Parts: sequence; C-alpha cells; structure tokens
Amino acid sequence: MPLFRLLLTSLALLGATTPALAQMNVGQCIVAGRVTDKDRWSPRFEGIELLAARGRVVTSASREALSDVQQVRLTRPALLTRCDGDGAVARGDDLPRVEKEPQPAVSPGAVEVERVSFPRLRKGGELVELQLRALPHDRVVMVRQ
Repeated sequence: MPLFRLLLTSLALLGATTPALAQMNVGQCIVAGRVTDKDRWSPRFEGIELLAARGRVVTSASREALSDVQQVRLTRPALLTRCDGDGAVARGDDLPRVEKEPQPAVSPGAVEVERVSFPRLRKGGELVELQLRALPHDRVVMVRQ
C-alpha cells in the first residue's frame, strides 16, 4: 500500500488523472448493482445514487432509464473495477485464491458517468457498470473489504 500511495502522490504532482490511473491497472468503472432479466434490482448497492439530467434520481432498473444516467453520487467508497462493457463477465474459477489486500476505490461524492454498460452474468441477469469520466487522482482511496 505505501508504494501505491507514493505512486498516486507522484502522479498528483505531475497533474495526472484517469489515463495515468488506467496505466497503473486501476479500473475506471464501478458497479451500481445487478438487475434481473425482468428489470428489477437484485440488489442495488447501498451508497450509490444514480442521477440523470438536471439531477433527477434514477431508481428504475430498466435499460432505458439506466442509459440516461449522467452522474453518480456516492455516500461511501465504491470499488474501482476493470470495465467489462456489454460483454460477459470473465470467469475466475481457475484463478488461485489470494489474500484480500487493500483495493482502489473512488471516494464519496459526485462523479460524472461517461457510459453505462450491462455485462451479462452466467446465471442470468446483468451487472450495471458505470464507466467514470475523468476521475481525479485525489478521489482514489484504498479500502479493505
């Protein structure tokens, strides 16, 4: 963790934002929750409020409503992940189990959303993935789950 903080501090001094974080393998997406095949949240993650134009809150789980999301308001840190887009979520069955370490997350507050995607799950349903726009380096924090 100290090395990661040193890298973030160095990047901050250089004025780095999202592209530099991407080169460090820090994802640019967060997951808002999972929706069923019947357009119902199952679950919608706590601490994430989806906003459309003019700050209108989006609560519907329909693709049409979710595609209008332009901003997300976080009340707690949200883990940053690699963006899967509309493809299937990668399987990790054959990967070795590793000890949990601190992971990069975006800190609470409002963040602009560049795009919303719906990666398919193996057993039905989809994730609601939010690709964040121009995430400033100072919004990245390390969290342990």
